[in-house]
Amino acid sequence: MSIEQKTLNSYISFAEKLIKKSEKIILTQHKLSISVQYKKDSSPVTKIDKLIESNFRKEIKKKYPTHGIYGEEFKNSKIDNEFIWVIDPIDGTKNFIHGNHAFGTLITLLHYGAPIFGIINSPLMKKNWKGIKGKGAYLNNKKIKKNKSFLSLKEMVISHSGMSAFKELPENKIYNKIGKIIRYYVFGGDCVQYGLLAEGKIPMVVECDLKPFDFLPLVNLIEESGGTITDWKGNQLSLKSGGNVVASISKKAHSDFIKISKTI
Repeated sequence: MSIEQKTLNSYISFAEKLIKKSEKIILTQHKLSISVQYKKDSSPVTKIDKLIESNFRKEIKKKYPTHGIYGEEFKNSKIDNEFIWVIDPIDGTKNFIHGNHAFGTLITLLHYGAPIFGIINSPLMKKNWKGIKGKGAYLNNKKIKKNKSFLSLKEMVISHSGMSAFKELPENKIYNKIGKIIRYYVFGGDCVQYGLLAEGKIPMVVECDLKPFDFLPLVNLIEESGGTITDWKGNQLSLKSGGNVVASISKKAHSDFIKISKTI
């Protein structure tokens, strides 16, 4: 079932207001001393992560009480509903804590499980990327020209956060194997690397061990800028997807990667 343009615009406008609030919090708080706590999985979290997400949740519940909410820091609610907001208050918390500007706030709205728009806002980089299903991709509200790439995997430069580099993970077999095929790796960036992919500056991103709030807000941006984003088996991403994600401006390189990943 399609959504009327007026209704879609109201959802996007609401999301953009939330993003402006999160940006104001980040620009105010990042200059101050940041207190860090550690979750059960040893990942860091700050009071700013929690403040942004709690504000988002409060506003969503007030404006759209029947909508579900799926986020990083608090208990999810109504995630079987027609509309579900997926939020990550600070994607790249480690970068944020240590003064690296490559982090951002993520938000998307799912309709029957599929994202209809998504926003990456990186306030210290002064970049806001947005993808609207069927309506294009945008950088700071300027439409991004669609990428048309036919590069093969051996011609790829691949971006990766490096989070798995020192872990005993089976996914590292993939990184080692394709590392012998591609031109080279670049590291770091979290959500920012996907924004740069949409701009055509990074041709491919390969990540593992992600959560739905890490990747679902990226889907519309990547697809509307001419790229492809799936799990490592080539399946469409959803709330039920595993954490292995590949995005590329080249469908050929993406296909090459999928073929190799299925052999590991």
